[in-house]
Amino acid sequence: MVRRPPSKTNHVLTGMTAGCVAGLIRAVRKTSNTVYEPAHFLDHLRAQVPFIMAMWHGQFMMLADINTREYPVEAMVARHGDAELVARVLAHFGITSIRGAGAAGRRRDRGGAYALRAAVKALDNGSIVAMTADVPPRNPRVSGQGIVTLGRMSGRPIIPVAAATSRFLVLNTWSKMTVNLPFSKLAWVAGDPIFVPADADDAVMEEKRLQVQDTLNAITARAYDLAKASHRQPLRIIPSESPRRSA
Repeated sequence: MVRRPPSKTNHVLTGMTAGCVAGLIRAVRKTSNTVYEPAHFLDHLRAQVPFIMAMWHGQFMMLADINTREYPVEAMVARHGDAELVARVLAHFGITSIRGAGAAGRRRDRGGAYALRAAVKALDNGSIVAMTADVPPRNPRVSGQGIVTLGRMSGRPIIPVAAATSRFLVLNTWSKMTVNLPFSKLAWVAGDPIFVPADADDAVMEEKRLQVQDTLNAITARAYDLAKASHRQPLRIIPSESPRRSA
């Protein structure tokens, strides 16, 4: 089936909505009391540039504002219509979109191979690449293989990052998309860099996938705790069991 291009009306409405969302993000940042972990949060990120910024679907709204325009940032964004809004919001913060996503069990090509190659090229050129680790419509907060594959192919570290606010709304989506609200306590948390060896076999890839997943879950929980909203997390986090390595 041939997909029709968006109508001019939809294009205008998407642009207007993107402007409103970008304005909301700036309002949250401007009116909130912000805390960082580690305390030298930005220096922690700068030390690893270029790197792969890992985040969860549904929890990425405030992460767009991490971009200080000090370094180029490119984000992996799907090709479907809803993702166009995300791409337009990111553009307000100087973030370029790499369009494409993993198949997630679907037969239809969603541009994942192209996006992966483009992300490797972006990292080679010195850009930070932002990418959600979980793959829709699977279970939220379960990392896919795509992000560790990018880590292996590029040789660049994966840094899990999370943000949370004390005031927020939760949309009824598969990922429990969270809309952060102004006049909050805002917490940004970053994990330690995760490197994936270029010669990683299947066992190592699974180990690294679980490391990304568990670290993202841990720092997301920590962000909600720092924001004084741990009791209101949209999703319950279940720690995974790391696979046993043979001797």
